[in-house]
Amino acid sequence: MSRQKDLAAEIKDRIKGKITVIGIGNIIKGDDGLGPRLIAMLKDRGVKAPLFDCGTAPENYIFPVLTTSCDTVIMVDAADLGKAPGESSVIGIDQISKVSFSTHNPSPRLFTDLLSTGKEDLNIFFVVVQPKSMILGDALSDEVLTGLEILAEAMCEALA
Repeated sequence: MSRQKDLAAEIKDRIKGKITVIGIGNIIKGDDGLGPRLIAMLKDRGVKAPLFDCGTAPENYIFPVLTTSCDTVIMVDAADLGKAPGESSVIGIDQISKVSFSTHNPSPRLFTDLLSTGKEDLNIFFVVVQPKSMILGDALSDEVLTGLEILAEAMCEALA
């Protein structure tokens, strides 16, 4: 099976009920901008789920996300997992303490904890993409752009 199909199946297996997708990242720091770029790609493809480009301050979107009455939140961000640049991984919130999210304060774990307050059954997971470069002023690398195309198609398939 292709990487896109595998990724779509992995995402779809974790989804429960209504979905909201959050893209996190800094668009002026190279591959760190992949979360916002993915949100734009999904909007261009007509994905009907609520989509949020949270930039580097996802905590500012807690209430807008919760007003979607979603059951599942998919968070997309760059993270160093020691994989090939552009490669995507699906991880649960229990695994995020083992992942390096270099540009976000406070921690993504704090954000997920705040989202879950009062909605303990909220299903939250991450789709992380291995960056190549997160240098200020860099554009997205070719490897991450290729990986984002695969991820966008997989997300469209999983959310259909």
